[in-house]
This record gives sequence, C-alpha cells and structure tokens, in this order.
Amino acid sequence: MNSTRNIKLVVAYDGAAYHGWQRQSAGIDTVQERLEDAAARVTGHPVTVLGASRTDTGVHAAGQVANFYTTNASIPLEGLRRAINSRLPGDIAIRSAQEVSINFHASRWAVGKTYRYRIRLSPLRTVNPVAQAWLYAKPLDDEPMRLAARRLIGTHDFRGFATSAEIRQNTVRTIYRCDVCRGDFEIVVSVEGNGFLYNMVRNIVGTLVEVARGHWEPEHVDKALASRDRRDAGPTAPAGGLTLLCVHYLPEDASVAGTGGAAAAEDQLPQ
Repeated sequence: MNSTRNIKLVVAYDGAAYHGWQRQSAGIDTVQERLEDAAARVTGHPVTVLGASRTDTGVHAAGQVANFYTTNASIPLEGLRRAINSRLPGDIAIRSAQEVSINFHASRWAVGKTYRYRIRLSPLRTVNPVAQAWLYAKPLDDEPMRLAARRLIGTHDFRGFATSAEIRQNTVRTIYRCDVCRGDFEIVVSVEGNGFLYNMVRNIVGTLVEVARGHWEPEHVDKALASRDRRDAGPTAPAGGLTLLCVHYLPEDASVAGTGGAAAAEDQLPQ
C-alpha cells in the first residue's frame, strides 16, 4: 500500500499583498510560499504545493486548485485543513481538502478555467480603494462592450492579447464564454476558456473598456485577433480587479478521491 497521500486543495486568497502565486527568491511574499510553509509545519516535512494557475501580482482567487504530497497519515483531512488554515494569514484560506489519486496534478489535469473581472463605476475619487475591483471614473456603455465580447468566443490565435513576456509558441486558445453583466455600480466580465496566455484576460478587459468608452467599435476585436499584434488590443487592465473563480477538470476526474473523501468546505474570502 502506498503510504504517500496526495491532497487536493481549493484555495481562496486576496492577492493584494502578494507577488503572485509562484514562490520566488527569499524576501518576496507569495501565496505558494505561505501555503508550503504552513503545510510543512503541520505535516512535519518539507512540502511543495503545485498550483493550477500562476496568478500574477495582485490577482485574487476564489477557487484556485492545488495539490501536495505528504507521508503523514496520522492527520484526518478536516484536521489537516483546519491546522494549515490556522497557520495562514487572514487573506488566504483553504476552502476544502480532498485525498485524491496519487497521479492527480492540479495544473496538468486542468482542462479550463473561469476568471471574473470587476469594474467598479464611480465618478468619485476615493482614498479607500474598492476591494478586488478596478475603480473606473468615466462612463462606460456596456452594450457595445457585450457585442465585442461575443466576438472573442471560439477558437482563435490570441497572440495579440498576450504581453511580450509570453514565451509559449502555441497561442491558440478556445474561449467558451465571455459575458458582460452590468449592475447598479459595476460591470462584471466573466471569461471561461480552455487556457489563457500571460495577462490575456486583463488585456481582453482593457480592449473591451476601449470599446465601452467609444474609442473603438466592437469589430475592432477582429482586427486584434487577425493581426496578432499587441498594439491592436487595449491596455492591460489593473491586476486588482481580476479573480480566478474556478479551475475545470474532466467529469471522470471529479471522482479521483481516495478513501479519505472530501473535507467539509469552508466559506471563501469576501469578494
């Protein structure tokens, strides 16, 4: 019998205080580092936490998925989750823990992700920034924004929506859904796809905002897709408005639990 346990985590965090997900050099605070340090203190051995998405500096998550291996078999799942949470800062929370197949890998097994971007509409300047939203002071017309968003749905080469730091050769991705919803005080953009390039969602939002403020027609999205030129897309929207909502897996991978089952879920961080 394999004595190693593979623990799948669903994690929420406010990314404002962190330099992204991925562990970096000493002295740079990241979400991965915080989780690894807390898990190591609980399990009694070094831990590497594998995340499904390397969220950037200032980006948040409500449903980041991660996994780690442990040889500590004495701690029940719920006790493990609670113990790690007690050693994390208040802006990071493990929402659930589940013992899964030893082969499960949070990143390699993922088949899609959903992101949400919030734009808070306010003509007033404030010294207290609205949490997890881009405070936008000018009027935005959501209808042309919605029309432009629909043109992104499908399989396209999104090179024009990636920053220069993107090094992957294959920049073709499929967007299943790109919704624009307006409330009394904000516009919310939700994007679901099979994968995303570096800063792709923030560049999509920046482009949609240029359409919403009347700088471009909705059809301009076609030009950015066809040219593959970053200069034809809009500016990169601020990181603080972006949240990784959830990571998607194939239906058959939803039942990868071992004998430990799933731990009780915990409320996510305030959104």
